[in-house]
Amino acid sequence: MTRFIFSLGIFVGSFLLFLIQPMVGKILLPGFGGVPAVWTTCMLFFQAALLAGYIYAERSISLLGFRRQSLLHLILLLCGIFFLPLDIDLSDIHNAVHQPTFWLFSQLTVSIGYLFFLIAANAPLLQRYYSYSGQDDAVDPYFLYSASNAGSLLALVAYPFLFEPVLRVSQQKGLWSALYLLQIFMVFLCISRIDRRKKAEVPDQNPGASRPPFRNALMWVFLGFVPCSAMLAVTTHIATDIASGPLLWIFPLSIYLISFILVFAKNPVWREIRWERRLLHGIILSIIVYHFHVFDPFWLVIPLHFLTLFLVCMYFHGQLARMRPGTEHLNSYFVWMSVGGIAGGIFNGLIAPLAFATQAEYVITMLISGLAAAFFCRRDPGHVFGKTEKALVISVYLVLILALHARSPGNESHLMPLGALQLLVFTGISLSLFFKFRAGKLVLLTAVYVAGQFFGATGSLNLLTTRSFFGILRVNRVVSQDAEKFGRTQAPVDVFYQLSHGTTIHGIERKVDIRPVFPLAYYSRESPIGAIFRAGRINRASQKIGIIGLGCGTLAWYGRPWQHFDFYEIDPEVIKIAENPAYFSYLKDCRASWKNIVGDARINLQTVPDRTYDLLVIDAYSSDAVPTHLLTVEAFRLYRSKLKENGILALHTSNRYFNLPPVIKRICDEIGMRVLVGNDNPKNYSLRYDDYDLEMIKTSQWVAATDSEPAARLLQIFWKWEPLPEKAGMDLWTDDHASLFQVYRWNAPRHLQP
Repeated sequence: MTRFIFSLGIFVGSFLLFLIQPMVGKILLPGFGGVPAVWTTCMLFFQAALLAGYIYAERSISLLGFRRQSLLHLILLLCGIFFLPLDIDLSDIHNAVHQPTFWLFSQLTVSIGYLFFLIAANAPLLQRYYSYSGQDDAVDPYFLYSASNAGSLLALVAYPFLFEPVLRVSQQKGLWSALYLLQIFMVFLCISRIDRRKKAEVPDQNPGASRPPFRNALMWVFLGFVPCSAMLAVTTHIATDIASGPLLWIFPLSIYLISFILVFAKNPVWREIRWERRLLHGIILSIIVYHFHVFDPFWLVIPLHFLTLFLVCMYFHGQLARMRPGTEHLNSYFVWMSVGGIAGGIFNGLIAPLAFATQAEYVITMLISGLAAAFFCRRDPGHVFGKTEKALVISVYLVLILALHARSPGNESHLMPLGALQLLVFTGISLSLFFKFRAGKLVLLTAVYVAGQFFGATGSLNLLTTRSFFGILRVNRVVSQDAEKFGRTQAPVDVFYQLSHGTTIHGIERKVDIRPVFPLAYYSRESPIGAIFRAGRINRASQKIGIIGLGCGTLAWYGRPWQHFDFYEIDPEVIKIAENPAYFSYLKDCRASWKNIVGDARINLQTVPDRTYDLLVIDAYSSDAVPTHLLTVEAFRLYRSKLKENGILALHTSNRYFNLPPVIKRICDEIGMRVLVGNDNPKNYSLRYDDYDLEMIKTSQWVAATDSEPAARLLQIFWKWEPLPEKAGMDLWTDDHASLFQVYRWNAPRHLQP
């Protein structure tokens, strides 16, 4: 019974920890455009709070002894009631855009820091308490860490599939508060079980004597750092560079937790497997796939990255489990392990975005994983590769590299910018290192990598790669000269510049001086948004225009001297690119006056006087990370208040993953706005487009909403708008409740959102 009570107490605490994390993410993510960096930064905060909790657990029980420390912990847990229900102050989120990391840390510390800190301390404390219980297995209480990670995993999976779709945010906070009270009771119950057995510990007379050897501590830090860094790197890589779907971040974190559950289980079978042999192939394959930008088929590529992450976590967490100390060093063990985790968070969340323009931390983490495994196994007689096996492995990888290079001869990577030859050398040295570790080989490998980074060209098709808190932006040069595609024997070369954020295109511009520039991508003259601008020119009906989402500034092309455009953009780097005529000239050549406003659009709109805009365009829903706070009934009431009497609200709803028009229909019905939908297909255009321009125009979907019947009739003169049908069972999205699962395209083709 004692074992069950302690397991349940630890399970509930960890469930609380991982229930609060996605809940906080749901509150904070929309205000930052839903970018992966918010989650990475939140993870860094949670790791820091976890470390603080572990340090408190170690020092308090060492200094006070069991009886006094357990009383102190109960009192502190009871004081946490004053912080319920959970609340995060978002009133000054408009200041976050300038220092988002600092703002997130400060707000999280003030709002949930105390509660998270106390609950984080429960797992190591209760494991230490259990070692005093007199149970047969009390000498090795680390199996309770499996219960801890099982609680974390259940909360992680249950939140998006159970709690978020069913419960409003206020109800989720209430549930969390109730579970917090249950946690206090469970801790009290655990302590009372020990009290009856009178197994309390006396305070250490010399706390420093119980500290583990510093070499062991450093090893625990390193073994905690590598899998945490790998988990964050894989999450960012998939969410940024591959066609990521919603909630894919759950899978890397689940793999991370599952590895803990397996290696710390009572049965040692999982931690005894020779993972390093399998790790070699996973790392090399992942680096090659990353180098050649292999994203398709995504159903194969994404699992490959997940599999490599699983191998990394199982190997390094297995090493951690095998190196676990006696109970006298239990709390120190978890402290140093947590230091490694927070080091991984700092490297991936703070250092990498500043130090690397691309996601180089992915390759660096994978190399560290493989090299460390080779180093640890260098004297292991069981880790021997025969000559035939070595030759076969090297041949397979070299053939794979050459085949991928032949498939994409124009590809030039940021890992080895000079081409496949460098990758061949790089892979050969890596394999040799993994087969038999030698310090000289490591120096040579480092030299090859650094040479590729600093002396290689960045590639003629990539003009700019820049990285900010909000993600990686690329300006690419798209060269089109395919004569056969247009049914000709010869065709001139044409050049376009394209802005992309991860896998989402944010605008295209033609860069041939002798030909006129027209709006491309989703914004062509015959698209629904082009029709809206044509309608707005009648009697100069659209003089003041607000646009949420700048991209490369394509919509500025429609500006006329009697108009003014306000562009709302959350990412300052996007503004720098759009304003630079070396890349895009839409803003420079705009005939209307215009202004770029940096920060969250919904917050900035609150400062705009009511009845300001004739046309308000919302172009922020195209990626897989939909900012749901711009798609709630409260947001639409704000939009409506900023429109003039005959104003029009235009929303770009092209999205590969989500069917958003039913959400808009439900909201507009609630607030009494008429709503129309326009599905664009460039094949049906009547205007004569140059073949190259037509090739750069994408299919799109736009929704128009208005209070004015004359405005709706005017729109239908220029486009075949259709009434938007209502979707049965569609919930009203509010700031308190919005579930993307309701509108997820489970069988969506990939071409819906380039």
